[in-house]
Amino acid sequence: QAGAGLAGAFGAVGVGGVGGDVAGVGVEVVEHLVEDAGEGAAEAGFAEGGGGTVGGFEHFGDEGAPGVGAVVGQDGAAENEFAALEAGLDPATGTALLARAYLVSGRSEELLRDLPQPDGQAPAAGQVAAGRAMALAVLGRLPEAGEAAALATRLAPGAAEPALAAAAVALAMGDRAGSEAAVDALLAREPAQVEALLRKGSLLLDRRDGQGAMLRFNAALLASPGYLPALLRRAEVQLALDAPERARADIDAVLSVQPNSPPGLFLRALLLARSRDWRGVDAALQGLGPNLGAFPDGFLLLATAKQGLGQVAQAEDAARRQLARSPGDARAANLIAAIALQDRRPNDALAMLTQLVQRGTADAPALDMLGRLHAAAGRRQEAAQAFQAAAALAPGDSGIQSRLGAVRLAMGDVAGAAAAAGAALRIDPEMAGAGEILAFAALHSGDAAALDRALAALPPTARDGEAAGVLRASGLAMRLDVTGARAGFLDVLRRHPASLAARLGLVRLARIADDAPEAERLLAEVLRMDPGNGDALSQLGAASAAGAPRAAAARAVLEAAAQAAPDQPGLALTLANARMAAGDAAGAARLLSTGPMAAQPGAAMQLARAEAHAAAGNWPAAEAASRAALTEAPGLVSARLQLAALLARSGNLADAESLIEEGLGSQPADPDLQRGLVGLLRQGRGLDAALAAADRLARAQPNALVLRGDLLMAVQRPADAVQAYATAQRASPSLLLATRLANAQRAAGDPEAAVTGLTALLAQSPAAEEPALMLSQLDLAAGRLPQAEARLEALLTRFPDNALALNNLAWLLGERPATRPRARALAQRAYFLAPTPDGADTLGWILARDGEMALALPLLRLAAAPRGAGRPDAEAAYHLAFALKATGAGAEALSVLAPAMEGAPPFAARADAVRLLSELRAGR
Repeated sequence: QAGAGLAGAFGAVGVGGVGGDVAGVGVEVVEHLVEDAGEGAAEAGFAEGGGGTVGGFEHFGDEGAPGVGAVVGQDGAAENEFAALEAGLDPATGTALLARAYLVSGRSEELLRDLPQPDGQAPAAGQVAAGRAMALAVLGRLPEAGEAAALATRLAPGAAEPALAAAAVALAMGDRAGSEAAVDALLAREPAQVEALLRKGSLLLDRRDGQGAMLRFNAALLASPGYLPALLRRAEVQLALDAPERARADIDAVLSVQPNSPPGLFLRALLLARSRDWRGVDAALQGLGPNLGAFPDGFLLLATAKQGLGQVAQAEDAARRQLARSPGDARAANLIAAIALQDRRPNDALAMLTQLVQRGTADAPALDMLGRLHAAAGRRQEAAQAFQAAAALAPGDSGIQSRLGAVRLAMGDVAGAAAAAGAALRIDPEMAGAGEILAFAALHSGDAAALDRALAALPPTARDGEAAGVLRASGLAMRLDVTGARAGFLDVLRRHPASLAARLGLVRLARIADDAPEAERLLAEVLRMDPGNGDALSQLGAASAAGAPRAAAARAVLEAAAQAAPDQPGLALTLANARMAAGDAAGAARLLSTGPMAAQPGAAMQLARAEAHAAAGNWPAAEAASRAALTEAPGLVSARLQLAALLARSGNLADAESLIEEGLGSQPADPDLQRGLVGLLRQGRGLDAALAAADRLARAQPNALVLRGDLLMAVQRPADAVQAYATAQRASPSLLLATRLANAQRAAGDPEAAVTGLTALLAQSPAAEEPALMLSQLDLAAGRLPQAEARLEALLTRFPDNALALNNLAWLLGERPATRPRARALAQRAYFLAPTPDGADTLGWILARDGEMALALPLLRLAAAPRGAGRPDAEAAYHLAFALKATGAGAEALSVLAPAMEGAPPFAARADAVRLLSELRAGR
């Protein structure tokens, strides 16, 4: 078949050679992503079922490209065609072979120059037109290529070459249907036409029809046994269909005839990549020499091999070359990012992945890695967005769903965390961590029953893990089973001595038992193990606040921890606040401005330095630190406001105003800047100037409509505030304005107007949480207890984790012995969600009336402790005194209740408290 030569050239052009989009043979660039930014980069590799584009020449026969001969595996084909011409073939066949000789040697421009289109209708003229069509297609001159292909079909309608040229040009123009129709028409005339069979198989392969493609390639090899292009394409399909041994046989057959065949070597590299024989892959790719760049994924496969061999610099170089030729290639970007992480360059990885997202080409692995980077840096919102996008692209990936659940849980989105974890478990019931996330979500929502269900559903391997043990003990603590919870946490520590979570659980139990020294000891232990532990620092910071009963002891723990770990910024900041609370502002400034902290960067550190210097009276240093913070983070509102406050204090009111106005220029809707400006004006120029500024801001930004009312509330003019809020609400209704209006109405002595407005608001927005809660509180204040109870019940059906609603309903139900068991459960949940003094009082009072004084007393002591610099709450003191008297501690009860009742405002149980006080004074 002399005519098959030119068809061979046409068959190879435009199909993609080794690799169009081939299902099942691809690159999975990142197989194991890092868990933390900068830790342990991923191994990258070509793997079975990776699902990307692999192999393939981008250009065939163009100047500088390897040429069609390299594609079809026929090195020296041009010389063979010229030799055939000398044998004296007929003009049409000779012309076809001559055109093929030009094409296979990459001389498209020369073909157009040396083979002008002849006049006349001879078949040879049709072959010239077909050759010119192919040359024009290779050069990207597609409209001219289409005209030449149409001319070839008219001049030589029965020849294969014009039909194949028409198919190739249609494919180059993006018309796959037209390309396949031309091939089908040719096969209808010549069912065994080899190049048509190759083209048909390639088109089927592009549609992911591997079996159909295999049938065509087998038919081509039946028609022309040993035909190298058919062997190569069949090998490619066999790789796609996961038949590596059959693929190996075809690849070996090609390389036994042409040991330097580029597509054969590339397919061998792909085959070796399956078994992660990176040395073999590297050797095969080195054999390609300059031809490697002709394969669309050539540099990517080289990068993968180099990564597998530990040659990280060469891997990154190859991946960057891949990205240079294909800037949106997510696989190359992922590999570069993974290498950057391995090299402890998380910022480089973040920049690479962010750029990929901006291009709109990020795939699920890229978004997943981006989410991990954000999560490791504490950017939870950004992490959640990245994981959510990754989950949309890979809905069957249980790991991504699990990580989405974890970051949502960290954000406090309990419902979202449970949904994502549930999705992960539906995909993979054994997914590590997902069951624990469900359990943590149940714990965070205070739902003991859901926690029990989640723990029972954990895989056997997870039930004895640290997380499960901590969760189980925490569930017992939530039920106030202090003994069982302590045993559970201690058991976790026995099996996992480094567990911080178990120690923090024991801290919670110590708080419940009012054992502050034990809590401090445990927190000190946590900080020795993890000096930057946020939970421990938060608790110690609160305990060291001004007026706290054991502030000095908590501060001593922080001092010791900072001495042991002087380079921990979070610890230094917490200790600085503790020193300032104790009146040692100079010590706080010294801590943050000398030693390891002197060189500590970051706007937060600069702001803390400024606050300490200001508290110590060092105003120039405070202003300098504030300016440094604003320079480092120009968009940081707190830095701008702090500097403005310092400028105003020094008398530079105009500069302070200008500074905030400048911030509003770039962030006009920022509520803190808005409030900062009107507050500054109120202090420096008076209320009228502040109100004028509030009105000006409100004309430009709808969210500023609250400012006038807020100012009037701040100067104790609630009636005027009611008018301001009502006017604003009529102009631009919002939930914020409605709730502000209700608060003002209540403060103005008109709670029924607040009830009316909030009721109307709920009728329009029944799912609004804050108005429903406000209405229940108004009912409580007015003594409408049945209505309050009904509102709270309805509210909790929609917002079951609202701690205030739980506490208030528990208080109501606790007043009736018949409903006290449910009240106790609600109070336990409320206190677990928000361990506030009010929550401790509600729960402790329920327990006290049930006679459980051992549990009640620690809670009631917490509730009755002086709050900040204020006096003890009289009602809480009454509850504590009641419990103390019941345990025989009448003298202590009197010492608690007597001072609290002096000058105390009225409260619901005041008559009972007065009666108890009389009994205690009488010694009864």
